[in-house]
Amino acid sequence: MKRLVHALFVINFLLSLQVFAQANSNSAKNLSQKDIFIQISNELKPLLDLLKNKGFHIKYEIPPKRGAYGLFQSKEKIIWISPISFELGIGSQTILHEATHAAQSCPNGLLSPIGWTLPVNQSIKNEIQANLLRNYDINQYTIEKEAFYLQSQRNGVELLMEVIKKRC
Repeated sequence: MKRLVHALFVINFLLSLQVFAQANSNSAKNLSQKDIFIQISNELKPLLDLLKNKGFHIKYEIPPKRGAYGLFQSKEKIIWISPISFELGIGSQTILHEATHAAQSCPNGLLSPIGWTLPVNQSIKNEIQANLLRNYDINQYTIEKEAFYLQSQRNGVELLMEVIKKRC
C-alpha cells in the first residue's frame, strides 16, 4: 500500500510538468514572492544548511529556464526552486532533485553520476523514462535519471548529505 501511494505521488509529480508550464507562462508572471507561501520541512533543513556551508546558493524564485520547477547552475553554484513547486505540493521533491545535481557537480563543477543503484518501483521507472525521453537530451539522461530516482527515496536526504560530505 505504501508503495502504491508513493508511486502515485511520483506519477503526479511527473504528470504535473504540463500544468506548471501553463501556470508559469500565464499566471506566474502576475505573482510576487509574497503571493506564494514556502514552507520547508524540518527534514530538509539540515540538507539545505549543508549545501549553503559547501558554497551553494538557494533561490526560491522562478528559474531562468521556462517551465522548470527547479534548476541547478553549476558554474555559479545556484539552486533555483520555483515557488509554484510548493503550491503544487512537490517542493521537497524539487529540492531533492536539484540538490542531487549539486552533489553531482562536486568536486569540479562538472556534473557526473554519483553511481547510486536505487530501488524504484517499475511503474515509477516507466514514468521517469517517458519523462526523460520527452523532455531531456540523451546526454542528460543518466544525470537526470539519478536525480529523479533519488527524489523518490524515503532516505533521500540522508543519501544526499552523505554524498555531499564526501564529494564536495
